[in-house]
Amino acid sequence: MLLWFLVFAQFLLAAALVLSAQWSPLPLAALSVAAPGIVLAVWAWAKMGWNKIRIHPSATDSTRLLTDGPYAIVRHPMYTGLLWFTAALLLTPFRWWRLASWVVLLLVLSAKAKHEEDSMRDRFDDYQAYQRRVGRLFPRRRTTSLPGRR
Repeated sequence: MLLWFLVFAQFLLAAALVLSAQWSPLPLAALSVAAPGIVLAVWAWAKMGWNKIRIHPSATDSTRLLTDGPYAIVRHPMYTGLLWFTAALLLTPFRWWRLASWVVLLLVLSAKAKHEEDSMRDRFDDYQAYQRRVGRLFPRRRTTSLPGRR
């Protein structure tokens, strides 16, 4: 029941942010900032397979572990893309309730991602190693050592 509530909350919050944005005149600056998020989400959707998308965050028998492409950047690129897109719309126009809605959306997507990851860890032996390498919703900073330094 909680998972379906999270799914409902995700769609409600995202819709509120998109529908409350000022679309006339077209906010080109906001859309240009949002474009990478849109690209990331669509890339992840294409990588997963157009007909494989599920809104419920549980692994099934047909679930595959994807670790390349957008999934090498973040473990949940569709969630990240949605957050990026809706964050870019926060200034069209800025309202405190819209910022609060975005923060709640972040919390909802974090909760969904955590449940999905628990399910993926149970299903895939190498999921924990993937979790150590790749950030959940935000890319991990890659550290490289300079020659001669440890």
